[in-house]
Amino acid sequence: MKIAVTVDELLLWDGTPMPPGYTATTVVDGMLQALREHAIEGVYGFAHTSPVADRPGEREVLERWCDAGHHLGNHTHCHACLNWVGAKQYCEDVRVAEDVLGDLLEAAPTRYFRHAMDMTGRSEARRGEVEDFLRERGYTTAPITAWFGDFAWTAPYARALGTGDREAAAFLRGSYVEAAVAQLHAHAETGRRLFGAELPLIWLVHGTALAQDVLGEILHRFAADGVEFVPLDDAMSHPVHRTLSPVTHLFRNHLQRVALAAGDEVPPPPAELVTQVLTSGLPDGTDPMAEYDAILRRIVDRVGGTWDWSWT
Repeated sequence: MKIAVTVDELLLWDGTPMPPGYTATTVVDGMLQALREHAIEGVYGFAHTSPVADRPGEREVLERWCDAGHHLGNHTHCHACLNWVGAKQYCEDVRVAEDVLGDLLEAAPTRYFRHAMDMTGRSEARRGEVEDFLRERGYTTAPITAWFGDFAWTAPYARALGTGDREAAAFLRGSYVEAAVAQLHAHAETGRRLFGAELPLIWLVHGTALAQDVLGEILHRFAADGVEFVPLDDAMSHPVHRTLSPVTHLFRNHLQRVALAAGDEVPPPPAELVTQVLTSGLPDGTDPMAEYDAILRRIVDRVGGTWDWSWT
């Protein structure tokens, strides 16, 4: 099995909880160490740029990533999903990200773009306008064909470390690693069913505190399962990554959308596990998604978009 490792949100969305003692710099340093240990080079990070515009000092985090031999792709400025804004506004957000990152984007050997949420809008017309714009500006869209819902662990892990709940923190670290391994195999098996052969997968992890702590363990488990880590350019050579998957309002990655169109699906993580993760450290009766909804609504408000979201 071949996978290209990619990282989204080297600078997290505003309002994302971070445990005491963790910063964007410590997270990037931890991830860089894990990548070095496995000799994984030239990894593309996809970072929305509004944090840099708001706090120019945070550009140093992205420079740190590039100085270590990795690359940056365009991930829009505000990270507004194409379901929330029109095509013209979305394209302008891509252009603003170019202005903010400038030379850091241009230094990458391939000019990659990744859609916010890996979502391409509800309509073919809207997506088509954006795709035309991206091609005119020389971008290749890098989709996601393997993920594990890692952001679900972010708030619970911050709660566990913030309250000193070592048992909860250990559970969250362990379940995060196991989910990463299980979902990689679930995506790989779905690819084999759909195409009759092994797909080179484009794997996503976010730049979170948990990634700082256990990305190395995940990569070790992948390697033990026979994974070969390949550059993004290699994975992108497979036609599935160049094909436009069906548009949908659903929160699904590229491979999941292809599977849905074929009447198939990538088996999700067990619902019981997801509930246990999300509610870890929460008082009874608290909505575990409220914190995540607030993060996304902050983005919608910033861009003056229309709230259009479902976690299911």
